[in-house]
Amino acid sequence: MPSLVVLIPESTRKAKGGDPYLEAVDGFADALPKAAQDQLLGLRTEVAATWRNTTAKDGLMPAYMRFQGNMYRRIARDAWESRERGVEVLIASGLYGVLASRDTVFAYPHSMAEPVPPFGKLNRWWHGRGLPGILAAYLSAAKPRTVVDLLSKEYREAITGYADHLSGVAVKTIEFPGMGRSSQPRRGERVAEILRTGAV
Repeated sequence: MPSLVVLIPESTRKAKGGDPYLEAVDGFADALPKAAQDQLLGLRTEVAATWRNTTAKDGLMPAYMRFQGNMYRRIARDAWESRERGVEVLIASGLYGVLASRDTVFAYPHSMAEPVPPFGKLNRWWHGRGLPGILAAYLSAAKPRTVVDLLSKEYREAITGYADHLSGVAVKTIEFPGMGRSSQPRRGERVAEILRTGAV
């Protein structure tokens, strides 16, 4: 179980391809209590039902390799793969809701920050259907000492309220005031530092 959990957003830019023989990994969902797991999987199915998945033939890829945005470009692969023991990174995702960085994903087009018919903006859709409670269920089961919130505004809106359900977990929110999208490289550098040191 992790002692430190870091929350970060997905990226709209995603690597193509994958491995059609790679075994599916869904560590976040697997760690949930049964009721929360069923809820999450049902919501994922609802979002995916409107998507014609033409990338399935290309196979899966770990999430930390799939996402290719400016934040992820500042996190070297060795930082992900040689991370300090007890550090888990959770990624807020338009298609998956929340997933762990080692979970395997397809190259999907969704983004929390953009409207997707018929759902509207997915961050609001996920929030309204219980994503804060699902994340709280994971954290309550995992019992980390600390949660570090490095989410951007739209992604934070998807899980706002999760901390209200926690007990004995310190939540630290890291902001980059006035930087907007230009904060993404800074977020990536902070994630890489946490992965390498296990310290906030």
